[in-house]
Amino acid sequence: MEELENDTDSKGFKKLRKEVSRMIGVNYENYSKSHLRRRFHARMRVVGESRFIDYLNYLNRDEKEIEELRELLTVNVTKFKRDEDVWKLLEEEIIPNLLEKKDQKILKKVRGWSAGCATGEEPYSLAMSCLNNRPSKDIDIQIIGTDLDSKALDFARNGAYPDKSVKNLSNNEKKKFFKNKNGDWVLDEEVKELVEFREKDVFKTSFTRKFDLILCRNLMIYFNNESKTELMTRLVESLNKGGFLVIGMAENLRSPAKDQVEPYDLKRRIFVKK
Repeated sequence: MEELENDTDSKGFKKLRKEVSRMIGVNYENYSKSHLRRRFHARMRVVGESRFIDYLNYLNRDEKEIEELRELLTVNVTKFKRDEDVWKLLEEEIIPNLLEKKDQKILKKVRGWSAGCATGEEPYSLAMSCLNNRPSKDIDIQIIGTDLDSKALDFARNGAYPDKSVKNLSNNEKKKFFKNKNGDWVLDEEVKELVEFREKDVFKTSFTRKFDLILCRNLMIYFNNESKTELMTRLVESLNKGGFLVIGMAENLRSPAKDQVEPYDLKRRIFVKK
């Protein structure tokens, strides 16, 4: 096999990116070119094509390959309470304080958003942490999970997970929030009813009301710099004053979003809106 084509400024790469966006229904113009190139290369090696335009021709001939590429581009690696240090701070400090403040107000509603929620472990983790800390049932908890991958969202709505997904949870949490059925951990309805899943593009998502807590972890790493700035701005604008934003451990905020928040715990990448 010839050496794989690498030029992400070539006509072949641009045409492949444009057509893949059309085929899959996701605008990959926002994505990092190097990230897309690595994904394209992975499939090009499998099917034996070295040039971007030849791989596009292959995609046009083989619908199964489109599905293989879709799976690769939307790969979801997650689990309940991923990054235990982050969740420890959320559950033991941030969420109890949010709930306590809401309990003292007339409108007792806490709203959370998990952006790029994949198969649902993150918004469900947030729901469980809220249930562990809710001072009274008068507080209305509403959590929204958004993602572009409809198959992942269907999996999330089903609420049945393998052992590897729940390995960060304590035995008490598994007993409290799950039933073990046929080798899967099936979520109780008490948790599922707090979470609503929506198939949404994070760059086009808008809400009528703002959030008290937003988790957008390890999503920005896929995008180019211009899109990262746009996404950060959109996230901060979606927060209530005093609301919390949690990003990935390897991610950093940039202006203008950076100027509208202050660090709550910089090591764990948790910020609060001014």
